[in-house]
Amino acid sequence: MTSRLEVVDLRVRLGSHDAVRGVSLDVAAGSVLGLVGPNGAGKTTLVDAVSGFVAATGAVRLDGQPIDHLPPHGRAAVGLSRTFQSLELFEDLTVGENLAVAAETGGRHVRAPAEGVIDAATVAGVSDVLDALPASLSTGRRKQVAFGRALAVSPKVLLLDEPAAGLDQHGRTALAEAVQAVAADGVAVIVVDHDVGLVLEMCDEVAVLDGGVVVTRARPAQVRSDPSVSAAWMGRSGDTLRSGGRSPARTAVDDGRPLLELAGLSTGYRGAPVVSDVDLVVAAGEVVALLGANGAGKTTTLLAASGALPPLAGEVRVFGHRVRGRPDRVVRQGAAHAPQDRGVLHSLTVSEQLRLAAGPGRRRSGGRGDEREAVLDLLPGLRPLLARRAGLLSGGEQQMLSLARALAGRPRLLLIDELSLGLAPGLVESLLDAVRAAADRGAGVLLVEQFAPLALSVADRAYVLDRGRVAAEGPAGELASRPEVLAAAYLGPRADGAPGADLSPGA
Repeated sequence: MTSRLEVVDLRVRLGSHDAVRGVSLDVAAGSVLGLVGPNGAGKTTLVDAVSGFVAATGAVRLDGQPIDHLPPHGRAAVGLSRTFQSLELFEDLTVGENLAVAAETGGRHVRAPAEGVIDAATVAGVSDVLDALPASLSTGRRKQVAFGRALAVSPKVLLLDEPAAGLDQHGRTALAEAVQAVAADGVAVIVVDHDVGLVLEMCDEVAVLDGGVVVTRARPAQVRSDPSVSAAWMGRSGDTLRSGGRSPARTAVDDGRPLLELAGLSTGYRGAPVVSDVDLVVAAGEVVALLGANGAGKTTTLLAASGALPPLAGEVRVFGHRVRGRPDRVVRQGAAHAPQDRGVLHSLTVSEQLRLAAGPGRRRSGGRGDEREAVLDLLPGLRPLLARRAGLLSGGEQQMLSLARALAGRPRLLLIDELSLGLAPGLVESLLDAVRAAADRGAGVLLVEQFAPLALSVADRAYVLDRGRVAAEGPAGELASRPEVLAAAYLGPRADGAPGADLSPGA
């Protein structure tokens, strides 16, 4: 079939980092191409480049005609439409008005705007909420509105960025059917989504990105069994940096209770659960890894553990006390959170931020200077940067600072989100050493990490999340030796329906 969309040698450079490196793809009219890969692989950047929202080199052609010289609205006018992870809805317009704006201003006018709105609303499943404001809808329904708005322009090419996020199983099934119906109408569709199992089910072909490069493209069944695909998330044999799964005697908490307990936890956003019925425990002196694909609910779980996100059901206990949505109290009691977005204060120097982190209310063995020196001994790469403002640091340096700030108060409980994201292996190893050292001196650590080998190499125990539920748990070393468990969580169940392994206690 003739390609409707062609992408040739597309390259995107963000600062000093090549986010997309020489990617070439083509999608025929009436076909669905899935685009998957781990955090930081370049998926959204590629969609941004194809749709004109970031500068890129290379060629983008629609029906054989170059469109890479056009701005985003120019590309939309010739038939390229997209959704956004952040939705970007017009919050002061109704759902129907959101769709009408797209039909009237962004489309190719192959049908009357009113007809386009009706058709798009029907396919997207939002006909019943056309008079509602987006803010009154759940995250899943808002996703449907964004999908409908992208359809209202009568596109030739449709780019969907994380369309399944926030959808329940019924919503995912409806989305897959809608995408296939759109393709059957002659549209070329690219789907980017963290739910790899869903992508494998709905797409004709799947391309896997890792480090900004397409590592494979094939039919779903071939992609599922391709070693390079598993390696993108779970590493290759021998990739782990040190042997994990140690179970030495650990320092007990004063009263003998765990530092962190999640009991039947369900939590999410706008009343819609992202994680459900999660049981998890972190004791003093151990590193517990929380693994899973992008979107499995790892960050959401960490936000609940820190008190930043209230439970919808179940409970969170930190140091034996029930957490009731007061993260400031959790911090004062001795917890620290190193967030995925690093959260550094750009206008302050590294030294100033370490002094703040080791300030009053944090447990420490000596003065502020003692704690700063202890942290710098663990992360010596920060010493030459003490006088530099955080906004001038590289991404890796900001990650070091984020971890250093969390460590500076000698926390009893350390919550770390995506330690390795976008970092070179050598730097990751030094950060893992610091995490292990914190646990060896008595802290409990919950380490969220998408790239399983790194977390398992330093962890004592691990939990695996799959679509918001605990799919497996057990000693890190045992989990590392059972790759089929990780494969089921990251890539979906096997085509032959074989059950996943059970690593739960007593299995």
